[in-house]
Amino acid sequence: MRYFLELSFNGKYFSGWQIQKHQISIQETIEKCLSLILRKKITIVGASRTDSGVNALQMFAHFDYFSVLKKKTFLKKINFILPSYILIKNIISVKPKANARFDVISRHYQYRINIYKGPFSYNYFNFPFININYGLIKKAVFLLKSIEDFRSFGKDINCFNSFNKCKLYSLTWKIRNRVIYIDIIANRFLRNMVRRIIGVCLYIGIRKINLLEFFLYVKSKKILLYCPSVPAKGLYLVRIIYPKNIFNF
Repeated sequence: MRYFLELSFNGKYFSGWQIQKHQISIQETIEKCLSLILRKKITIVGASRTDSGVNALQMFAHFDYFSVLKKKTFLKKINFILPSYILIKNIISVKPKANARFDVISRHYQYRINIYKGPFSYNYFNFPFININYGLIKKAVFLLKSIEDFRSFGKDINCFNSFNKCKLYSLTWKIRNRVIYIDIIANRFLRNMVRRIIGVCLYIGIRKINLLEFFLYVKSKKILLYCPSVPAKGLYLVRIIYPKNIFNF
């Protein structure tokens, strides 16, 4: 039988989702705990390979097991032995071929920026520039929605064209209680793509990059090497959407 785990985690204490040598990853931590309580070697596949320091309010992963699992009992056992930085919120029975990574319809990330010093500044990225031109950022977002190849925002410009193609559904900016909330939704993201898009938009907003320069780089599929990506600690994976027909309801 195949199961989906719905979970959340604080990425501050891990080297990212994927298993790495000599580093503590979220995937490895969950696999060890699952293998312990189920008394069988368990391997999980995550919906997204989040970087070190990235947080998740909602994340999914799938695994296979030979018998029916009782939801309440399972959740009680797994959360008892997991570190407090990871919470398994639900376990869901799915179709045998359902895939937590490849069946995703959309992924929703949110980035949080402090523009003033505050008591929760350590959770978000501190960006002390108050005079941000959101009109310029809005124009940059309009240009971003017109492209499909996002290699300019990935880490490897030499990847095949098909790998670089993404569909950007939404990119919005809101300010609330002295915090900027940036929500970005797409069918998929390249490695580091979210953080580089936000970094470029911020540079445009404070006029370190002009719109024409930005447009020419994106259209020519060149990477803006002098524009660093924003830090991981302000990034949250908020929601993942799947087609309903993969679940055993």
